Amino acid sequence: MAVSGTGPLIHPEPDRIVLAGDWDANISRACAVVQYAGARSISTVVQLGDFGVAAGGPWLTRFLDTLESACDHYAVTVFFVDGNHEHFPSLAGLPVDAGTGARTVRPHIYHLPRGLRWRWHDNTWMALGGAHSVDRPDRKEGVSWWPEEHLTTQQVRDAIASGPVDVMVCHDAPAGVLIPGLSSTGFPAAEIATADRHRDLLATVVDATSPALLFHGHYHIRYRGIRGNTTIIGLADDSAPLAENILVLNLTEHLPMRQ
Repeated sequence: MAVSGTGPLIHPEPDRIVLAGDWDANISRACAVVQYAGARSISTVVQLGDFGVAAGGPWLTRFLDTLESACDHYAVTVFFVDGNHEHFPSLAGLPVDAGTGARTVRPHIYHLPRGLRWRWHDNTWMALGGAHSVDRPDRKEGVSWWPEEHLTTQQVRDAIASGPVDVMVCHDAPAGVLIPGLSSTGFPAAEIATADRHRDLLATVVDATSPALLFHGHYHIRYRGIRGNTTIIGLADDSAPLAENILVLNLTEHLPMRQ
């Protein structure tokens, strides 16, 4: 889905953004990122999944309300892709902003649905969340795990159908990218195989749309890699120092050219 109207995702158009890795409803880290952005007059944070949408309860309310208060105070809007640890029924029930297609969580907090496209400074961006939980056997379906965490074949087709993009923001990393320190030790082989298949699906989208840049979270480490003509940048999670969890991107500078 591409958007071309008005709304918080595209107006006002940001000159710089802060990208952030996993938060998992960590109030201190989320608010620290918003404060970091606001102190530098950066109006937009794009969070790369495992944002922290749980199945309701006092902690979720506290997380969202506290983050919204920080966003309002620092004049910052947060947009996030879904990770694998989100309550997908809650996300699906959120109202959609008619101008952009983003889901409204709070006045300054929005979810970017899978396949959503928009333009910033003549570059086409696409959100494509989701990943596989390799600890799925330790989770309970409908309580701490949901099958909607996975990209579907239809979502992959839809993401490809509208042609090339310049930048992708994801939770998972495509196959074929070496992630430092990634180990399958301690997880069932079947779960690792499922995670690999999910990365293959994302790689199909990357190869078909040929973004110059792809940003993601999920693997809890900051690194840089390459797949074809795409530079892949992974960000660390909220357990890492702030500098490893975030990246400032200047949108007015020329991004790497798509081949």
